[in-house]
Amino acid sequence: MTKVLKDGTVLTFDDTAQSIHVLEKASILIENDRITAISEDPDFPVPQDAEVINVHGKLVTPGFVNTHIHTWQTVYRTIGPNVFLSQYFEWLGHISPATAAFTPDDVYISSLEGYLEGLHGGVTSYVEHAHNNWSADVVEPGFNAAVDSGARVWWCYDVADREGFKIKQQWEALGRIGDKVTEGSPVQLGLSVDGLSGLFGNDPDGHLGYMRDMVRKLDVQAITMHHLGGPWPGKSILNRKTRNDRLIATARKTAPSDINLSTLHTTNLPIIYSHAPFLADSDQKALRENNHFISITPESEFHFGHGQATGHLITDQASLGLDTNWTFSGDMLSQTRLWLQNVRITKSHRTLETGKLPRTNPFTVEEAFLMATRQGGRALRRDDIGVIKVGAKADLVVFNGDSPNMLGWSDPIAAVVLHANPGDIEHVLVDGEFRKRDFKLVDKVLAWGKVRERFLEASRRIKEQIKEPPPMPERLWGVGEFGDVEMVSTRCFGCGPRGTQ
Repeated sequence: MTKVLKDGTVLTFDDTAQSIHVLEKASILIENDRITAISEDPDFPVPQDAEVINVHGKLVTPGFVNTHIHTWQTVYRTIGPNVFLSQYFEWLGHISPATAAFTPDDVYISSLEGYLEGLHGGVTSYVEHAHNNWSADVVEPGFNAAVDSGARVWWCYDVADREGFKIKQQWEALGRIGDKVTEGSPVQLGLSVDGLSGLFGNDPDGHLGYMRDMVRKLDVQAITMHHLGGPWPGKSILNRKTRNDRLIATARKTAPSDINLSTLHTTNLPIIYSHAPFLADSDQKALRENNHFISITPESEFHFGHGQATGHLITDQASLGLDTNWTFSGDMLSQTRLWLQNVRITKSHRTLETGKLPRTNPFTVEEAFLMATRQGGRALRRDDIGVIKVGAKADLVVFNGDSPNMLGWSDPIAAVVLHANPGDIEHVLVDGEFRKRDFKLVDKVLAWGKVRERFLEASRRIKEQIKEPPPMPERLWGVGEFGDVEMVSTRCFGCGPRGTQ
């Protein structure tokens, strides 16, 4: 199908300058899944069979790239507004008792709604860290949701040794899914190695060789893993519980400087380290030397208390992700804005602490925009994702720009990064096909009404079963030591009746 987006303000990418080049009135020719022409010529010849979409006065941007998310958890939405990371692990994580509340259909509908939320907000590409790995029957529904969403997804399954669902069985399940992946499909297989990272330090049973064979056999397109560092337990971390509820700690290596790529035989594959809030100098060096990336998930790291001490030092090898959309915003506009302002205050404080005033603003809106778009493509080693240029995938977002919060814009990058919200997005295209049109999601497999009905039923039932968080252990995974956190309140203790001392 041929389409033309006609006469819009288009944010193209200039490969030579490595920056955004704004075309104030341009048309984009889309043939099948690719952008084949971009023209400022008012007499641009439109193919006779083309569908013409008038975008005059509107902003056309590349789709946002979310390099870290767990969509199966979407049904948790609002259950833990004040949850912190250590509590999340014990209460709602993929190795917590909460997973017993999920049916296979719950995993499907929760994942599907998570992708649709992102598409509604202009996210066209995802790196899914699929740790729905606690039983055989919940694996494939997560993948099916990715396919049925119409989004572009690197579906990175977390192979892990689970009680009743051993590593070999998990590889077999992933192999069955791999048989369903077709060349050129917007959904491709990736691999999360959280559950396998213990092998990097000690592999007496030879599992690494099997892993290498499966990476080749399944044509894995990306690898991802969580990495925290700093005070977070890293060298030994809980992977599972025994029948007697005793903790079993297994050695893990997840820092970029720890990963020996020769043992993986995956030097040509992109590797994305999610969060990575405490990167040592050696880790930053390893990222640059190997051209690997981190996925900074600002709202998650601020909300849960991961910390984020070093992300601003490695922006050249960093992209943006979202993590747990049930806890907070499910759109990349929010993540972009949060990261922009976090970097600005962090860098400005460095100058203020010397007793001097900042001479300039240290992080531009254009750089923040690139973090949410092109850097995601770079993280995946795809120069046709997260950009508008001839030859790129036709993953596009059209902002109306006439809403009360955007009206009067003159700088289109600033309008998107600082003022837009998902309600301003009129159209979203993936592979040249509408996934959102005229401000409404386009039904692909399930009508929105049916998605809504099934999602609400699953969410209510699951949250009723898991609403009470378990007591916290004395130490996280038997290793991490807890410390007090100073609480903040609007209440004035010791104040008089009128709020005076």
